[in-house]
Amino acid sequence: MRYLYYRPRIWRLPNATISWNNDYYNFYNDNYIDSDVDSVVYLDAIRRHELYEHVIPILYNPPIESCLSDVYKTAKIADVNKRLKSQIWSSVVTIVVIEGKNLLACDPETGTSDPYVKFRLGNEKYKTRVVWRSLNPRWLEQFDLHLYDDGDQQLEITVWDKDRARDDFIGRTSIDLSTLEREKTHSIWAKLEDAAGSLNLLLTISGTTASETISDLTTHEENPMEKEIILNRYAWHRTFHNIRDVGHLTVKVFRATGLAAADLGGKSDPFCVLELGNARLQTQTEYKTLSPSWQKIFTFNVKDINNVLEVTVYDEDRDHKVEFLGKIAIPLLRIKNGEKRWYALKDKKLRSRAKGSSPQILLEMTVIWNPIRACMRTLNPREEKYMQTELKFKRQVFVKNVLRLKVIVMHFYEYGKILQSCFEWESTFQSFVALVFFLILCYYFEPWMIPIAGLLVFLKQYIVKQITGPQTVPWDEVADSDLDDDEEDDKEKEEKKSLKERLQTIQEVTQGVQNTIGRLATFGESVKNMFNFTVPYLSWIAVTLLVAACLVLYFVPIRYLLMLWGTNKFFRRILRPHSVPNNELLDLISRVPDDEMLLDYKDLKILLATEPDKRREPRKKHKVS
Repeated sequence: MRYLYYRPRIWRLPNATISWNNDYYNFYNDNYIDSDVDSVVYLDAIRRHELYEHVIPILYNPPIESCLSDVYKTAKIADVNKRLKSQIWSSVVTIVVIEGKNLLACDPETGTSDPYVKFRLGNEKYKTRVVWRSLNPRWLEQFDLHLYDDGDQQLEITVWDKDRARDDFIGRTSIDLSTLEREKTHSIWAKLEDAAGSLNLLLTISGTTASETISDLTTHEENPMEKEIILNRYAWHRTFHNIRDVGHLTVKVFRATGLAAADLGGKSDPFCVLELGNARLQTQTEYKTLSPSWQKIFTFNVKDINNVLEVTVYDEDRDHKVEFLGKIAIPLLRIKNGEKRWYALKDKKLRSRAKGSSPQILLEMTVIWNPIRACMRTLNPREEKYMQTELKFKRQVFVKNVLRLKVIVMHFYEYGKILQSCFEWESTFQSFVALVFFLILCYYFEPWMIPIAGLLVFLKQYIVKQITGPQTVPWDEVADSDLDDDEEDDKEKEEKKSLKERLQTIQEVTQGVQNTIGRLATFGESVKNMFNFTVPYLSWIAVTLLVAACLVLYFVPIRYLLMLWGTNKFFRRILRPHSVPNNELLDLISRVPDDEMLLDYKDLKILLATEPDKRREPRKKHKVS
């Protein structure tokens, strides 16, 4: 805030605030005048007791002319910025900075650097955080820049080393965005000049506003020849042509209704973001509406059929900031090809309905995939999602994970009680039958019987599912909604605590315990859901593997299998030096969703216009438009 003074004979008004070039000037009724500001000034607007919103020239005394050039120069720059802001961008450039490799060492004492990256596209800039003492830094930051029709297409990237006195230059590179395909996520290793290292980026150009783009539904026409080519690409007889190419996903985004109002005027500026793994595409922004019509079609290359498509609706705020409006998560294995339907939008935690008047989005999806390629990919490590951060410690999450793990432990505890009762001969008949069964099993036991036991569990759960129908995870939307509000209240209280810094170490340890318990609970629930045929495709893969294990253990002596397994382990590094060590069984289980994921994927009921929302109405937050 700057303070200027005016002479009473020039402007006889109470104290007033004048806005000029996004800065505010307070004028006070005082006889003192600073000669440095006694000059010609034409301000954009004056705000005084809500009486003026017009451009008003302020009169002056003409003898002082020394600062006129600076004033005119500032006004010219402001005019240029104003014109740039008024332009509508043509595309959004979404950049994920993943990591750097083999950067130059600028600190001779430690032999390392403290690198950070600067990006520039036209007049927009972005600067990452500093990674201290590393030549192979990992940033994992995501941001958006904007392309204009007549703007610069060169993305300039510079890497710097943070220093106390003056930052040292490490290297630079540039990417010509005009050469990159639109509506597609590109994984780029950008080499810095003079062998200063390289940067790994994910870059997507989407959100185009042009109506003649390939992603526009209004001009899109189905091409039977193109569809035939895609079907042939994933046919059974072409399974081993390109094993990594699992499938092809097409998503049509039509429109949304009932969105929450993020502006004071009762409207929003919504746009839709689609994410599949590390691929990220988005629609254009529809301004001043709660029922946007995007009419876009997007395609994704499916690398893992077990991935989940995340569709999120945001409100575009000032300076390209965003505000959350709603989200849904759709597993690819649940997609019904060609089904055009409404999906109810959820909140950030995917537990309750999003704010608004029964917000929903209209989508149509089609996924074409090769089951054998998908099975082979399922038995390999899952692709890392770069922008998925680990949860911070929260009391509610900690308690929930403990309760999840307790449910699994109690199942084993109940079986242990039954076994103990057999040992104690609490029931003579039960103990006698158990003894006979144990003796017969030990006498006739063969290794192939182990997978037989697993098959019997699958058979039992399959029969139960056919009789009773699919099992659902207990879910109370109202209770979950109240829990979210309680978490917000707890967060406000925790922010007021002054001992937060002192408890940082304890918090990190507790966070590790919380997340470890969560991972154990996730593993147990995934095993349970695999036997329950929650995802039939994965359960049938497990059944097939158990049948194969039975046959192998029946016909091949266990000693030969152990020799083959050991030889493979010893020669793996020699025969396949770049292979990633993995356990196929654990990789399979990692694809099975746990109970928390099932709640994320659960569809909300589409409310009618006359049907009230039973969930407690949350506190509304508005932005200034």
